[in-house]
Amino acid sequence: SPQALVRARFQRWWEARLPLADTLTLTQRNVYILPTGAGWMLAFTLLVLLVASINYQLNLGYLLTFLLAGSAVAGMHLCHATLRGLTLRLKAPDPHFLGGRTAFDVQLFSDRNTPRHGIALSVHGHGTQHDWAVTDVPAQGSASVQVAFRPARRGLHRVPTLMAETRFPLGTFRVWTYWRPAAQVLVYPAPEVPPPPLPPG
Repeated sequence: SPQALVRARFQRWWEARLPLADTLTLTQRNVYILPTGAGWMLAFTLLVLLVASINYQLNLGYLLTFLLAGSAVAGMHLCHATLRGLTLRLKAPDPHFLGGRTAFDVQLFSDRNTPRHGIALSVHGHGTQHDWAVTDVPAQGSASVQVAFRPARRGLHRVPTLMAETRFPLGTFRVWTYWRPAAQVLVYPAPEVPPPPLPPG
């Protein structure tokens, strides 16, 4: 469809703008945030509560509205801070045979004094289904996750663009980033099954 074509072209243009790097430190410049569906529903609920409280002069309604709104704002800042300041490092992938899943390790480093929870990584732009790898990063520590993709043909392939995201703690906001690694992976031809017999002699 024309919409899918425009979306694919925009995605290719956007990914081409990303710098190639096997190590990425997340800052305010490369971390994005938007409300989730649950977040928009919470905003609508807060609006209804506020209108009802104003209309009926309900002091407890005001209290509930502002408590929920304050929790949502605090969750927004905490969600953004979960990714901001995190360092991602790609371990060089090993060669693989065609037809199998090409897996590679990503290490996450945090110098923060508090742990980071619910961080998910996936290959971006390969259909609508994302095979997420989820981990927590301890305070001033590191964690490792394994992400995989399936090359369509043999040869030397660049590692595809990766996406990291979190919805911690309330699920009302989605914070994400895109990462374009510079590493490449070598894909060998698939071995013949069953293998041919050895030559005589």
